[in-house]
Amino acid sequence: MKRPGKILPVLFAAILLPVLLQGCLEVEPAYSALSVTVQPPDEQTGIDLTQVKIRAQGVDEPVFYEMYPDASGKARLEVSPGRYTMLLSALYPEGFSVSASYPEFLALPMETTDFTFTLDLALSGGIIFRQIYYAGSKTFEGANYTKDQFLELYNNTDQVYYLDSLCVGALAPANSTVSNNPWMGSDTVGLFQMTWMIPGHGTDYPLAPGQSVVLALNAIDHTARATSGLDLSHAHFGFYDEELPNHEKHPDVPALKRIFAGQGTAYSMSVHSPAPVIFRPVMGVARWLADVESWQNYQPGSTSGMKYMHIHRSWILDGVECVQNPANALKRQPTSVDAGFIWLQQGPNLGNAVVRKVQEVLPGGRIVYSDTNNSSADFLSDVPAEPILKPLWP
Repeated sequence: MKRPGKILPVLFAAILLPVLLQGCLEVEPAYSALSVTVQPPDEQTGIDLTQVKIRAQGVDEPVFYEMYPDASGKARLEVSPGRYTMLLSALYPEGFSVSASYPEFLALPMETTDFTFTLDLALSGGIIFRQIYYAGSKTFEGANYTKDQFLELYNNTDQVYYLDSLCVGALAPANSTVSNNPWMGSDTVGLFQMTWMIPGHGTDYPLAPGQSVVLALNAIDHTARATSGLDLSHAHFGFYDEELPNHEKHPDVPALKRIFAGQGTAYSMSVHSPAPVIFRPVMGVARWLADVESWQNYQPGSTSGMKYMHIHRSWILDGVECVQNPANALKRQPTSVDAGFIWLQQGPNLGNAVVRKVQEVLPGGRIVYSDTNNSSADFLSDVPAEPILKPLWP
């Protein structure tokens, strides 16, 4: 026979449990509030602010929150407490985009954080990066191999574009993993190491709508050396200078012109997190290079060490923020150029590239690629590198 005294604690717990559960269900989560005010760019004060996407991206956790402001530019987000970055972007049918960003901040529970953004304006379309292959592959013996890096530029417009005197480089700092960017918030940015220009006299190198041009860091056949299987001996240009002993180029490939020497015996992109740019100095390349006092300087806050060539952010036709990992990634591209970032989630040395997304295919087959000046939305990651190497000029 069971003793009744042993049943009472069980009965008491059974009565108490619903009360406890009800009390737990009534506890509300401790959210953080983000109060955002969005202001239009000075050049386009009448834009529709309700089209601007506001995205709070988690730093430590793979979470994000998105919403759009009202017509007055006001928005309020409730997020879980934690560390975030904030990105704002929109693309308008008139052919321009707007963007803004805020670096890492801490959202505290039960507190409201206020933000005010004035949007940056940038033209969309034009000459863009279609593909960036920076992380290299492997030799057949298993060593890391990076000599097969390349950039692919694309004419995303409906007009012929002349590439003569177009410049390419990468922004400093070279990697997104350093702790500080001395150029943060400045309209003038520094170029890391060497800077290059497409040669020509003005109309030597036309690029028709929907055509690509490949710039190979070593314009040779890599198929016998590397697992990427890339034959870049038919690239349209090579990063080559006779004074750089560690560069190789097929004799039929035209050489880019090295217009700023930088340091070292070879030019390479960061295999983890480059920030490449396409640009044109508004005063012309010759006058830009000649004005050493204005455009060749130490990094901000320094009076010694390495000197950098500098450019104004308005000269940049396209730039992409490649990071090693979005957690704690340093921003180098101005937000008007790239409000987001892209990264190779599978890691380096796998023969993968970041490739721009297709927006639409027009009648006749010409592809228009996404160009919202936000690489988080515009690019695909971890795509096997496959440059378009069609002949363009005699």
